[in-house]
Amino acid sequence: MTGKKHIIVPMDRLGVKNIQSDPMLTIKTINNILDNNIEVRWLTKENKLITENFPEGHFFQSGAFLIENNSDTINQIKESNIIFDITKSKIGEKIKPIQIALYNGKGTAQFCIDPIVEVLNFSSSKYRLLLDNDIRKGLLDEFDVLLVPGGPDAGESYYWGLGDRGYTNIKNYVYSKGHYFGLCAGAYLALKAISDKNKYWLGLVDATDDCELDYWRTGTGFVRVNVVDDDSPITAGLVAGKINTIDMIYWEGPAMKILSDKIKIIAEYNDFIASGSQNEYPEWDLLDNFLAIKSIKGWYNKLTEDRFEKYLNNKVAVLEASVNNNKVVLISPHAEFGNIGISNRKKSQTFQFITNTLLYLSIDKKIV
Repeated sequence: MTGKKHIIVPMDRLGVKNIQSDPMLTIKTINNILDNNIEVRWLTKENKLITENFPEGHFFQSGAFLIENNSDTINQIKESNIIFDITKSKIGEKIKPIQIALYNGKGTAQFCIDPIVEVLNFSSSKYRLLLDNDIRKGLLDEFDVLLVPGGPDAGESYYWGLGDRGYTNIKNYVYSKGHYFGLCAGAYLALKAISDKNKYWLGLVDATDDCELDYWRTGTGFVRVNVVDDDSPITAGLVAGKINTIDMIYWEGPAMKILSDKIKIIAEYNDFIASGSQNEYPEWDLLDNFLAIKSIKGWYNKLTEDRFEKYLNNKVAVLEASVNNNKVVLISPHAEFGNIGISNRKKSQTFQFITNTLLYLSIDKKIV
């Protein structure tokens, strides 16, 4: 193989695992390489590449990284026990380091903040916790992404600390500068209200929840989501082939209804798996995932199969929208809570919903 070479780091899905033994350590290493001003490109589509290990050509799933080849980077990758190959190809989207504003106002819940912080730390993502007054003062303009976590309700608590000024600053931020990434209550917050009595949503996207602020209708449990858009970068390393389902922890998140064909549906609720309700208790080992255990044993509002069929089945679980060329990504289930017993929590597949979204929002469109 002659010519300029690049390191390729695959992130292929292998069943319920990743080709990398520690996906979050792999993402952390990539972020550290980016911090050293090394060019990194991200494959958002499956590609067949000629490599040193596969001179006949080899298909790499979306999510792989192509990195400038130098001895320091090779050593860094080897020290992290990352699987890699060498190729002459230079494809993929160039990514850049980003600054994340993690909202931590009065309306958030600590048990939702902590696991997001854990995933951000696992992946060496750069973030700062912003309080209500920080957003009211206009500090969002210093960041590339506003990450809004879950809370104790359907998003209405956020208004208490943010007020009209905070809401206006968030809207202006998304319209003029940055991206919005919402999880559970943070997903509710970005929706469009269908009632004049609901003054607590931002209306950033043409999507709603018909039950508006009544999050109690569902409960908490384990659900299966079906990836509708297998070409979305948000699902990189989570899909292989046309039909893909992923098991996740659900905790009273929105059943999102699309109001416009401009919204991209990434995943839909597909099946009820288990909960702490009578006769629907999981019979397998939940390992070290304390949040999965808490959702089953420690929360009295239990999701049931009947509730799932009535309120969630075939409703949107993950969506993407654009606001004046900026992105809004909403995830209803708790990707940051981890898996439901497939492996140890740190190696949860669902964490890739978080890191993939942040990588997607870090694509440098100014450079091709």
